[in-house]
Amino acid sequence: MTSSLGLWNEECLILSRESQDANVATLQLPNSEIYAEIASRGFRFTGMMAFQKRTRALLRRITTPGPGILDAWERAFDKWIHLSKDVSTSSIDSVVDEEAFLEWRNLSGFLASLGGICTVEQAYGVLDDSAIGGLKWIDRVASEDSEEPILYRYLRLSTQLLACTSVRVRETMRDVLSTEISPSLYQPLFKALESELDVLFTGALETSGKGQDGEIIFAEQAASLLRTLVEKLDSPSELGAAATVDFGSLCLSFVKFLNGKGVAENPASPVVKIKICQLCESVTRKKEHLNFRDDIRRRNQLLDCIFSWITPPRSPQSDGAHMSVRQDEAARVQRDLDKACFRCLAGLTYRLPLQPGEGQSDAGTNELKSQMFHMYFNRFLSFLNHESTENSRGDMPTHDEAGSTSALAITILSNLLSANIDVGLKHSLSIGYHEKVEIRTAFVKVLYNILVQGTEFSTLSDKAVNEKYNALLQVRQT
Repeated sequence: MTSSLGLWNEECLILSRESQDANVATLQLPNSEIYAEIASRGFRFTGMMAFQKRTRALLRRITTPGPGILDAWERAFDKWIHLSKDVSTSSIDSVVDEEAFLEWRNLSGFLASLGGICTVEQAYGVLDDSAIGGLKWIDRVASEDSEEPILYRYLRLSTQLLACTSVRVRETMRDVLSTEISPSLYQPLFKALESELDVLFTGALETSGKGQDGEIIFAEQAASLLRTLVEKLDSPSELGAAATVDFGSLCLSFVKFLNGKGVAENPASPVVKIKICQLCESVTRKKEHLNFRDDIRRRNQLLDCIFSWITPPRSPQSDGAHMSVRQDEAARVQRDLDKACFRCLAGLTYRLPLQPGEGQSDAGTNELKSQMFHMYFNRFLSFLNHESTENSRGDMPTHDEAGSTSALAITILSNLLSANIDVGLKHSLSIGYHEKVEIRTAFVKVLYNILVQGTEFSTLSDKAVNEKYNALLQVRQT
């Protein structure tokens, strides 16, 4: 097939160079450079998977659509529909015909890679208006009998396959949508994901208490896919494609879903919580470039929920003695979740003024804010205290690298104090005289961090600013 494409491409080039006919001389095969690369024999053939992956990467570079490309996409989609039913109907992976699965996998990547150039939006500026009107674009309804464009049908069915009972099918689909889809399809993909997630979150409320495994599987796969897509958003056009998604609300919906009755008790819930923490971490890192509405309130809500996922120090779950294999595995997953929560909150709390719920007076708000600060600050300080105790006993290796739990706890404490200096400084100064040298050292690091970050002194009166800042400098000097 690639040889035929190469011969056709070469023939067009020869005709355009040698023909005396003016019409033939101006003949140029669109995307000829891409076709030449696909047909090139210079590629080192290391296997069919590598060859297909290379071909799909080249397909994403095609810049000019045409009738043949659109027809090829539609024919591949028809074949993909039938194969999707075959590979997803069986819950036992070994039952799926291997040849059919590989063909389905290749077609999935083909549709994702080539689909970007098959939309009418991509045709503007490349084709004449007369040519655009005469083609069957995959993002337009083909006929009166069609309910939706075939592109949206492909993306809707693809996202639904993320909840397939077959592990191979759902993980393959997630890989295709995260790594092989054309960037110009990001916007319709985000819309398809949002639509399916709305069904998930609404369904979770209506069927509270069931905690169906399929819902949890879909939440895990969708969170992993969204995280990968968010981390890939770099160019202005890619970031613009995600502008319609309210990531703050979406992350909060994930968290509330996992805290729902039935779902929270599911054994798979901690693993999915790790995925959600990673998603929130990625979104927070890029929130200045994403649609993150009502930033302060959403981050406060996420802080409250994710904070509750962390195992309190000295809880029974953290004691590894006399555990069965299953209990030991559960404890390991919980430790991974704790670490993911710390990493997430280290970014989430940066420049985050604590915000109590609505309906409070100014005096009541200040008091609640002070209580919130005390709760969070004392809890994270207790993590440092517990870890220093464990280290002194030799139960845990001492870590001081940036990604360690203690370093993350210090970062969170620094963020909380820096953004809430008006209610936090008086409460935290006494920690500088803590009996443990490790805690005193950690507090010095906190003070150093907030002096580097800068503090929210703008929320205080001039007199209060001077008093608090002088007290802070005195502690630093002593």
